[in-house]
Amino acid sequence: MRNMARYVRTKLNFEGDTEVLKGITEELKADKEAISFEKIIPLEGDAPENKWGVVSDCEETDVVLYRKGTALEFSFDTVRKAPVPVYEKLADKYSELHMTVNYAYEEYGDDCGIYESMAGSSELVFSEPDDPFVFACEIWDVDPDEELNERAINFYEE
Repeated sequence: MRNMARYVRTKLNFEGDTEVLKGITEELKADKEAISFEKIIPLEGDAPENKWGVVSDCEETDVVLYRKGTALEFSFDTVRKAPVPVYEKLADKYSELHMTVNYAYEEYGDDCGIYESMAGSSELVFSEPDDPFVFACEIWDVDPDEELNERAINFYEE
């Protein structure tokens, strides 16, 4: 069970050559974890927040290779913040791939966004979702209508 920290969920997607995508999964593994920030940006004695932008490595990682091996998605949670320096490093390291990062805080609509780098470029471009609430609900696999109903119930019970 998690503590009361505020969490951010990231859906990190790469598209491109099948062999490169298979290599990414192996390259970023640490022990039994599917992804480790230490593999992306080594700490070398520095505090995690100084290097990764978050206080600790990611939690609850899921990995899916899909579309006949041409797309790879990592889904993971971090405490309090989005690990933007990690996104930047991955965009630079895998500049031959198209990379999309969708992230959202668990409050559904607060502080969420999209980072994208196109294949052939390491430039990471930020954009805001059209409907932050619906976007965040999708990231957290929550039905927006059910969440709104739950909020209404909680409001009237207070």
